[in-house]
Amino acid sequence: MRIPLKNLLYDFMFLLFGCILLSVSINVFLTPNKISAGGISTIGTVLLHIFGIKMSLTNLIFNAILFIFGYKSLGKYAIIQTSAGILLLSFCLEFTSHIQPYFENELIGVLSGGVLMGAGVGMIVKTGASTGGSDFAGLILKKLMPHISLAKLIMVIDCVIVILAGIVFKSYTVTVYSIIALYVSSIITDRVITLGDGAKMVMIFSKETRKISDYILTQYERGVTGVHSIGMYSNEERIMLLCVVTPKELPVYMNLIHEIDKHAFVVISNVHEVIGEGFKEIE
Repeated sequence: MRIPLKNLLYDFMFLLFGCILLSVSINVFLTPNKISAGGISTIGTVLLHIFGIKMSLTNLIFNAILFIFGYKSLGKYAIIQTSAGILLLSFCLEFTSHIQPYFENELIGVLSGGVLMGAGVGMIVKTGASTGGSDFAGLILKKLMPHISLAKLIMVIDCVIVILAGIVFKSYTVTVYSIIALYVSSIITDRVITLGDGAKMVMIFSKETRKISDYILTQYERGVTGVHSIGMYSNEERIMLLCVVTPKELPVYMNLIHEIDKHAFVVISNVHEVIGEGFKEIE
């Protein structure tokens, strides 16, 4: 499948900006304080402080080795994106190594580094790419332990690496701060990946389901699904309406439901991502 030039440029810009944020978090906030958030950056931090080996070189060599073993698990486009991600991150790590490191407050450095790392990784992953590290190590171990989920394997790898870094530096503080940075990074990564794709799922229980559904279909052109349901207390059969709307549309729908049936029972839940007509299209 041929990928449009617009999508390629969009992915490259996200990839580049993500690598810049990631390298700033490593070179400015985390590594100077011997803090890491898992993956190759942890190994790079140890090698930098003990042997003076540049982070950019460590990233390139170790990820190249992991890439050789893990590339078969990726699609053709993901291979190109990941190769570009590894090279770009190495370049950005070298470029940002000249920025003045932050030493004023260790906790602020940990939190800032975690946030920037999470944002950077999120932007990279959003393009379908990767910068290697724990991802590839997890893919390799997945072949040996197929019964364990990839997410759990990556988490275990990161935690083990972070703990080992604390042992090498002989600092409990380094271990705790690294775990905090890893936790903050994972939260921000998840938020960035789902940013802009959130929606609200609305489940409506009402005696006026036909009126409500007709109004939504004709006036707002949103899809509505009727789900057969039974009230276990009253043993009464009804149709439950299920529809997905954007957060901005929700107040309008609630006013509509209230006008038609003041006694309607409505359940609203968050949806992280919606793919399909009216929302995000499948690329």
